[in-house]
Amino acid sequence: MKRKKGLLICFTGIDGSGKTTLAKRLTESLIEKDTHVVYVYGRLKLFLTKPLTFIGNKMFLKNYSITENYVEYSGKKKILFSKHKFILKTYLYVLLFDYLLQLMIKIRIPLLLGKVVICDRYIYDTIITDIAVDMNFSKEEIISLLDKCFLLIPNPDMTFLVDVCEKVAYSRKNDVPDERYLKDRRSIYLQVARHYKFNMTILNGNKKPGEIFVECVGRLKNDLSL
Repeated sequence: MKRKKGLLICFTGIDGSGKTTLAKRLTESLIEKDTHVVYVYGRLKLFLTKPLTFIGNKMFLKNYSITENYVEYSGKKKILFSKHKFILKTYLYVLLFDYLLQLMIKIRIPLLLGKVVICDRYIYDTIITDIAVDMNFSKEEIISLLDKCFLLIPNPDMTFLVDVCEKVAYSRKNDVPDERYLKDRRSIYLQVARHYKFNMTILNGNKKPGEIFVECVGRLKNDLSL
């Protein structure tokens, strides 16, 4: 039976936290219950910003590598953005326009059709992972940017932050440049979760996947009657 109102459930967290596994398992579980559900990968995929990123890397970061020396690479990007405010603003606005347009298509339409949307990564991940650290944003700037984005895109009915120790997460992934890359971002995720504490639930990603899933389903039953 089609829902009259769609629901947006998001999973967020650092790379290696297990959010994708959890999101896909929940999607499969709801499909088995004959729920009209759609799985969406909600992280930014470069389209309009791809040429800008390519040119910027060639011009300013050609001698730096995120995989060979994350600290040096990250430091160089922070200095670059702090010195060139115009570049920062231009890149930020084009990137967000690119991303928000993608979300409007991927998420808004299924919600209008009354579907349950399970979003693996969302605006939190793009702002925290791709923007906040490199641009050295404060907590206040991050929250302000998120709030502005929510004027254009749906605010989730429920968000789960899958929090895991960065050492554990790093051991699970072979495409993360450095453990410090995860540490820098994990602290921001936790700050954001504390700010949005009324609609963001923190799940302990260090637990066994089955235990996390049971906790997730229990919360959805209690809060969304799903």
